[in-house]
Parts: sequence; structure tokens; C-alpha cells
Amino acid sequence: MSAEEAAWVPYRERPDWADVTPIPQEEGPNPVVAIGYSDEFVDVMDYFRGIVASGEKSQRAIDITHEVIARNGASCTGWHWRWLCLQSTDANLLKELEYCDHLSTRYTKNYQLWYHRRLIVESIGISVAQREIKYLDGLLVDDSKNYHMWSHRQWLVRTYGLWDEDLALVNSLIRIDLRNNSAWNERYFIMTRGGTDMAHLLAAAGNEREYTSTYIEKAPDNESAWTYARALPSDPAMGVSPIAVLVPLATNILEAHSHNVHALSLMAEAAVEQIAMAAHSKEQEQAALLAISYYKKLIEVDPMRVRYWAWCLQNIPQPSKAA
Repeated sequence: MSAEEAAWVPYRERPDWADVTPIPQEEGPNPVVAIGYSDEFVDVMDYFRGIVASGEKSQRAIDITHEVIARNGASCTGWHWRWLCLQSTDANLLKELEYCDHLSTRYTKNYQLWYHRRLIVESIGISVAQREIKYLDGLLVDDSKNYHMWSHRQWLVRTYGLWDEDLALVNSLIRIDLRNNSAWNERYFIMTRGGTDMAHLLAAAGNEREYTSTYIEKAPDNESAWTYARALPSDPAMGVSPIAVLVPLATNILEAHSHNVHALSLMAEAAVEQIAMAAHSKEQEQAALLAISYYKKLIEVDPMRVRYWAWCLQNIPQPSKAA
């Protein structure tokens, strides 16, 4: 038993809580499979319900929300009442952020905690943005696939324009693990400015394609990098599709890795595009033959998706006789 547990005094025995009427949990007259709460948990929750029922927003109300959260980190009511009390008591929000720092290592995937943290940062404002981004840097290095952290970070980056800081972390995470799909996803978020500025992505596409090609060459089976590369737009002035731009890369990959599914599927799609773009029937026929050969190869080397590749093979456009 810890010193804190040994020193625990039930609320019903605390003189300074004698004015609060505890409210037991309503279980109904004949509860089925009632949960066996500990006496300590029942005591805390009964007095917390009493505080909420009375509408009290005070320091002791904040204190009891800590007890509630310590026993049930997912308590929506506990977190909500804590926030209302913080607003009503003009509390020190920097200290509250430190409180969240402490709990973040315990409740790393707790939605309520991250929502509470956002409310605090939003209330403090831009002065705490750099502190917050650095704090997230440390957490994501250890837990780089945590959805809640990424969601909070995207809000932070978008709200305070921390695009460069975000890109620095993403570069680091990809160097550590080039298959980190969360980092590649965040890279697209950065380049599109959260999906609001596709012109920024277009301007960066050339450099991004070169960057991504390097990682594809290091790990040709890395689906995350291929997916990101496919999402990069091509310059409309070039008159070449985003798929066609990647043909040289796919060709190089296939020279060393003839069964690479990602390169084969890209080459097949490029051939299908060429059928539609070719000016003469002979060119269309040649492109169709290429597409057929690639899809047949995919059926051979990728049995997991054999039905899909067979469907693609059956739906190759027929060359136009009028062309």
C-alpha cells in the first residue's frame, strides 16, 4: 500500500465535506450483474454526484474531479465538470497543462484527456503553442501511431501555423521508420495545409516526388511511400498525368524487383491511360497489350488480390476502331 493510499480519508469522514449530500448511483430495485465497485470508488463518486447536483464550482470541486479521473480516466462528466470549475475559479491554466502532462503518460489514448488539453491550449493561446508542439514531439517519437496525439497535433499545427515544426518531426519519424504510415499521412496534411491549399502541394510536388522516390528505392514494397507518391499532382503544363510521371521510377524498380506489386500496378494503370490518350488504333492496341501483360503478371504474383486484378484485366478499354 502506497503512502497516498494509507493516508486516504473517505469523504464521508471529512469535516469540510459535511455540507455535501452524497448521491448514490441509481441501480434500480433489482440490478442485474451489478458492478462490484470498491468502497473508495463509491465514496468518491457519491460525493462527486452531490457536488454536480448542487452546481458547486470551487477548488474542492476541482480536487474531487482529480479523484474521479484518477479512478476512471474516461469519465466524461469528471473531465467536463473540471473544465467548468477551472473557468469559474479563474484557475492557473499553465498548471492545469502540467497536470495534463502528468496524466498523458498514463492515459495516452484517452479522448477525454486530449479534448481537455485542447480546451486549455486554446484558452491560453499562441504563447503556449511552441511548448505544446515540443511536448508532442517527445510523445510521438515513442508512440508514433497514436491517433489521439496526431489529431491533437493537427489541430495545433493548423490553428497556430506550425507547419515547419510539424515537417521537422515527420522527416525524423520517416528516417526512423520509413514504413510509418502515420508520418506519411501527416506529410500530406502538411503539404496540403490541412486539405485547404492544393496549390501548395502542387508547388512542392516535384521535390516531394524526388524525396519519396528515394524511400521507395530503399524499400520497394513500402506501400505508404507508393501511396503518397501517387497522391502527388503533376504540373498541368506538362500534359502528363500523376501516374505517368511515376513510370520511370516504376520501370527502375521492376528492373531489380520484377514481382513488385506496386510498380506493376502503376505500369498497368499507365498503360490503360495510354489507351485513352493514343491518337491511333495501333498505339491503342500496343497500350492494351501492355496493360494485359501487367495485369496477368499481377494475377500471378499477387494471389491475395487475384480477383481484383482479374476484374481489372476484364475491364481494360477496347481500342477504338475509328482511331
